[in-house]
Amino acid sequence: MAEQKFHFSPRPNRAAEIDWREWGEDAFQQSRDTNKPILLSLSAVWCHWCHVMDETTYSDEGVITFINQHFVPVRVDNDERPDINARYNMGGWPTTAFLTPEGETLAGATYIAPDQMKEVLPKVYTHFVSNRDEITQKAIELREQRADVYKAEAGELSDDIFRDILRSTMNHYDPLYGGFGEAPKFPHTDALDLLLYAHRRTGDPDPLHMARKTLEMMFAGDVYDREWNGFFRYATRRDWSEPHYEKMLEDEAGLLRNALALYRISNQAEHREIAEGIIAYVDWKLRDREHGYFYGSQDADEEFYKLDAAGRDGLEEPYIDRRCYTSWNAEMISAYLEASWTLDRPELAETALFALAFITGKLRVDGTMHRYLDASGSPAVPGWIADQSRTALSMLDAYEVTGDSSHLDGARAMAALLLDQFEDKESGGFWDVAENQGLGRLQERQKSVQENAVVAQVLFRLSHLTREPAYGAALKRALESFVLLYRQMGYFAAGYAAAVDSYLHPPLEINIVGAASAVERLHQAALSLNQASRLVQVLDPARDAERLAALSLPVEPAPAAYVCSNNACSAPASDVDQLLAAVREMRETN
Repeated sequence: MAEQKFHFSPRPNRAAEIDWREWGEDAFQQSRDTNKPILLSLSAVWCHWCHVMDETTYSDEGVITFINQHFVPVRVDNDERPDINARYNMGGWPTTAFLTPEGETLAGATYIAPDQMKEVLPKVYTHFVSNRDEITQKAIELREQRADVYKAEAGELSDDIFRDILRSTMNHYDPLYGGFGEAPKFPHTDALDLLLYAHRRTGDPDPLHMARKTLEMMFAGDVYDREWNGFFRYATRRDWSEPHYEKMLEDEAGLLRNALALYRISNQAEHREIAEGIIAYVDWKLRDREHGYFYGSQDADEEFYKLDAAGRDGLEEPYIDRRCYTSWNAEMISAYLEASWTLDRPELAETALFALAFITGKLRVDGTMHRYLDASGSPAVPGWIADQSRTALSMLDAYEVTGDSSHLDGARAMAALLLDQFEDKESGGFWDVAENQGLGRLQERQKSVQENAVVAQVLFRLSHLTREPAYGAALKRALESFVLLYRQMGYFAAGYAAAVDSYLHPPLEINIVGAASAVERLHQAALSLNQASRLVQVLDPARDAERLAALSLPVEPAPAAYVCSNNACSAPASDVDQLLAAVREMRETN
């Protein structure tokens, strides 16, 4: 019988009667010793069809018996192990993958109904035992082919990259209902970020219209929970109807970020309402008020969410995954920090800083962020790139909002870890895991363009904030490493497009000199600038004399703001009007 460490559907099922193993050496060794293939089930606590598969396929007597006799069943939670999911997902959840003892994929699908599973299982097993030598040789060839993917030569950075990816994003836009493509409809928050960035960067109204219509249609559609607020994960129909009802912390964070940027551009109450609704839901259902961190998700329950608020009252609500996942917390921390000054709600910054203190205090061991806290409260699974890079980014956001240089020091420490343990020293870019983990395809490190774009943001900001050349050099290598690969990624490379454009076109840097208590108005005005790429930092002369020297800025007069770009700075601005005038002048000359 499976132990309680595995999460099954909350409704009656027999899935626990399968002899599930954790991903690990013991399972792979058993597969080798018994010459049985591995059945890998990639599931998630929030996943509706994962629950259905537990209740149907994995509750079928014949399926249970055949799996236990002829396979080594391994169950993996996607949220806990994004590294395994990145290598074995077959196009959604649940993923049902059949593996060799070496971890190569024999076959796979997503949801498999009971009758189909009873046909598939003997076919896979027979094929495996009858063609063992051929399968082994094919596995070697596949590993060699995958190894060549990341050996592409570096390319030259140019404005064409930004234009190409933006064009692809706009070409996939749905002019009728907003969003991208037809059905199913996902938000694609990075693509919305790019559209909003492009509008601020070029003044073109079309990207703004696309982002605005997408968010407005989503907010008006069934994919938004009108009773409890917050967005469901995606819709199965083009018009944002018939949603899948799970709510994910990372999705809420991305959509909050989109809504805040749109509100700063439009200053319209409807767009603020979108942001406030997300915050209301997250604060109510996805935040641990005692410890400060954010929960991972709330389960899908079609019948529950179709009820109005009165109908829901008194019913058992959908399951909330109360685990603390590092990267998702970091994303929401960044979004709350942005909301604090966008919406003039300083209490949101306090909430964000409380959560940041929790994840850095509980999930960092020997400098490395771990993926999540297990049932005993111990940090589990070190060395996933998103946990490092997004934590670093949240630290930089905390530094920008508070002026507390300890957050900058924390980000620099995280960047040092990324450069030491994750960078591909030969070809540039950053691997998704810190080291070869030796099991199945985890022994092959990968590079994600999305996560490299996050690392690029960290390095970009640090290079301008500190003037240390190592950051800029690593940033350039990372961006160049994807030049010959980005075209096949379309709008999934949206973050990369913005990173390249920011690198090629220096940002506005607003350096505010003075004690935090004396520069509040200048600080708020700088944060609120409607600029595609800008950096803000508060430098206290009593604390930051060395850093001021590195930036070639004087300690007096203070308080004063300097608008800098491309190694040129304005005269000191002592009030908000002078600051805005300096910004206008710098924009005109750059």
